[in-house]
Amino acid sequence: MLGVASLQPGDVRAVDPVPQSSPLPNRSYKAQLKQDQLTGAVGEAVTLSFTLDPAKPPEGFFLSVNMNLLQSPESAKVKRPEILTGFPETTAVFRTPGTYRFKVIVSLIAKSSCGGVKADTIFDGEARINISP
Repeated sequence: MLGVASLQPGDVRAVDPVPQSSPLPNRSYKAQLKQDQLTGAVGEAVTLSFTLDPAKPPEGFFLSVNMNLLQSPESAKVKRPEILTGFPETTAVFRTPGTYRFKVIVSLIAKSSCGGVKADTIFDGEARINISP
């Protein structure tokens, strides 16, 4: 037999929510792309290297890199570059020569065991990569 629960006045208290300004314990974390202009050749890996200041992320956080293609040679529309994002290094292999331009975003992310995600963008910039045949 299932019991029935009831709430009486005074059983539930409202608690002020915690302000959601920034998920970081301090906003001093910044990432940088070591070079925003790179060169490479078709079929060879091009490495984008990043730095973090301070050098160690806050406890419970990890870094995420997202790269969005902004510009590529017309013939590259079918052969998109193969990109393996990571921090402190992201690699890309191109199948078509030409100039590529990417929007690069680095975020500090924390995922709790109870669900939900905390994230803060610590780098938002562009990278240009020239690929030779």
